Amino acid sequence: MEMSPTIAEPRPRPRIGLRVVQGLVLLLVILVGVYVWQYVTRGRVFKATFERIASEKIGRPVRVAGDFQLYLDPDLRFHAEGLTLANPGWAKNPQLFAARRIDLDMPVWKLLFGDQIVNNLVIDGGRIGLERAADGRTTWTFPGPSEFRLPVIDRASISDTQLQFIDAVKRANVVLTFGDIAGVSNGAGQKVAGPLTFTGKGTAYGAAFTLGGSLTTPNEAAAGGKLGLVLHARAAETWIDMAGTLPGATRFDGADLRVTVSGGNLATPGKLFGIVLPATRPYKLAANLTKDGHQYRFTHIGGYFGDSDLAGHLTVTSATTSKDRLKIDGVLSSKVLDSLDVGPLVGYSPEKLDAEGGAGTIVKINGHPQILPDAPLASEELKTFDARIDYTAATVRTGTVPISALKLGLTLDHARLSLKPLAFDLAGGRLSSEITINAATTPVATDYDIRLSQVPLKRLLTSFNLDDAGATASMRGRAQLKGHGDTVHKSLASSSGRIVLVFPAGTLWVRNIELAKLDIQNFITAFLGKRLKKPTEIRCGIVAFTVTGGKAVADPILFDTTRANYRGSGSFDFADESLKMSVEGKSKEFSLFSGQSPIGINGWFAAPAINPISGELVARGGAAVALGVVATPLAAVLAFVDFGGEKNTDCGPILAARRDTAESRAKNAVAKQ
Repeated sequence: MEMSPTIAEPRPRPRIGLRVVQGLVLLLVILVGVYVWQYVTRGRVFKATFERIASEKIGRPVRVAGDFQLYLDPDLRFHAEGLTLANPGWAKNPQLFAARRIDLDMPVWKLLFGDQIVNNLVIDGGRIGLERAADGRTTWTFPGPSEFRLPVIDRASISDTQLQFIDAVKRANVVLTFGDIAGVSNGAGQKVAGPLTFTGKGTAYGAAFTLGGSLTTPNEAAAGGKLGLVLHARAAETWIDMAGTLPGATRFDGADLRVTVSGGNLATPGKLFGIVLPATRPYKLAANLTKDGHQYRFTHIGGYFGDSDLAGHLTVTSATTSKDRLKIDGVLSSKVLDSLDVGPLVGYSPEKLDAEGGAGTIVKINGHPQILPDAPLASEELKTFDARIDYTAATVRTGTVPISALKLGLTLDHARLSLKPLAFDLAGGRLSSEITINAATTPVATDYDIRLSQVPLKRLLTSFNLDDAGATASMRGRAQLKGHGDTVHKSLASSSGRIVLVFPAGTLWVRNIELAKLDIQNFITAFLGKRLKKPTEIRCGIVAFTVTGGKAVADPILFDTTRANYRGSGSFDFADESLKMSVEGKSKEFSLFSGQSPIGINGWFAAPAINPISGELVARGGAAVALGVVATPLAAVLAFVDFGGEKNTDCGPILAARRDTAESRAKNAVAKQ
């Protein structure tokens, strides 16, 4: 009997989908259990772990003396009593942070994606000790590739809290005390009943300051609205007022603030904040302040400094890493710029200018007046930031010479300061210059390149209340100098280069020409003949100096007119600002009564003196007396007779501004023959 083969019944396959679901349910149960456990226990068991990990992370002891809580609800919530975070051993204050109590909550999902945002912060009995050493070390720098940054805080409740900041670099010691916000961290429904007030005092760069203010709308901020801010500060005769709104307690992006700063000198608050601001006479400036990322924007700037108005906008871009540099960009303008307000920018004392006017530019040095400023350039501070400022002024008020359409492009790049262009209209002509100050070198190196286009002497004479009848002459010129030193005086006193003024063909008055060479007869003849204002032609003229080591030697000074030739000699010195020059005229016409002799130009830049009585003129006078005694009184006139005969000068080299060399003088002598 054959047995039929048995067929094994198939074994049921495991339901994979069911097991996955069971696993997920189990995981969910575990997570819920962990969540419930940590919520019930408030994470107190993590206290020792928190202290160990935090201490290892920042490399300093972190301790919690009292109650500790760290749990999800569903945001991350942290509570600690008696929390301390130590400062490094070199610091004067042993603790970077300490608090009787601290509470905060942070959204977990944002934290997972790197956004450190604190929804609410409560600090009671806080003590914060920040310090920077002379070598640049700071107490808030921790080990690791990234720098510590304060998280964004939307709402805060602070009581009995004090912050001290000691800065050896800026010689600052600041203490800020934060007043109480009525309210406790009790979860939902927290009510903040009053403003957060704060007061502070301290010193910076040796100057004492005080400040006070308040966050005025904490209830609106607690509900997710904006926070009102009012701040008043005074430091070293500087007043700072700020009013407006902030998006949160430490949120500045999107702030809407109006800032007003006033005082006696704008450079003072700059020093307090560690930046270089220009020195000014008394000022008051206001601007709207907003922040966008790393940019602080000052818009709708308005106000005055001294007797000049100012408007425009500035953007300050903060450094994002230790290798970055702070950058200032802006466009500024004035309708009227007073010349006295330019003085502090080049080194004159703003206090003296404000008290004495133009006389404030002059000081006594070694018994004689000095006018070139000696205030040192802030070389080290210029190495800490870069800048690009475009400035214009419609009119420059000088009281005499008409100046308008001023344009200045200022660029600071790694301590190299460039004023390019620095230009303005001058009495119908144009002065344009490029000045470069390299503060990255020691000593500071300065290059001057100044060009003067055709300036009509007619308008220049009018600006000094002189009659301009018959004047058609003009002048152009250029000065190229290189010097060293951290003041205007030092750079010019060490400079070398060339200064040239060229006078192409034109006309001036007869009397100006005659008086310049002390030609009494022709002056009287012109006067009696009513020709005093008759134009006399200038064929060409040059006033040039070769500068070496700060001493400028005439090279050459020469004017050729239809009536006479004039040649100057001598020098001036940028170091002691002395003048030792003379000008002498040689007539092309016969003159019976002529006292032609050198006219001395002596004294100092700030007090020049013109002496028409030269030794040669005295000698002529002595000869006249002798002839009058020996012969007749008429013979005395012979000492003052000028037979003329001076030849025309070759104007080609003059108009080309060539140097006065032996070769050029020889060629000129041949041309006269």
